[in-house]
Amino acid sequence: VSVDGSPWFSIREGLDMLQQKGHEVVVVAPEISLHVKASENFVMKMYPVPYTKEDMDNALKAFFNFAFEDGSFFERFFKVLEGMKRFTDFWLSSCRHLLQNKELMSYLEESKF
Repeated sequence: VSVDGSPWFSIREGLDMLQQKGHEVVVVAPEISLHVKASENFVMKMYPVPYTKEDMDNALKAFFNFAFEDGSFFERFFKVLEGMKRFTDFWLSSCRHLLQNKELMSYLEESKF
């Protein structure tokens, strides 16, 4: 399950601790991510998604700008809700493309991931 942003930082610390204790750590992530990056502490398995880093960056900037725009509480609320839907769409697309990636799914199944 995609865990970009602040959840990744918490998980990353745990992954580093597991690796230090001798575990082989494999991270599965979409090619486009805000914070998930390769590391010498784990094996990285990536898969393609149909959006770009620019798409994600623009959505993030727009999401934070909504909070400072003029307008009523309800206008800003619905814009924030729209921004959250956009990030949910990224997340769902990422999950869908992971599950449809036969090569990666075979690897995960064979390695008892």
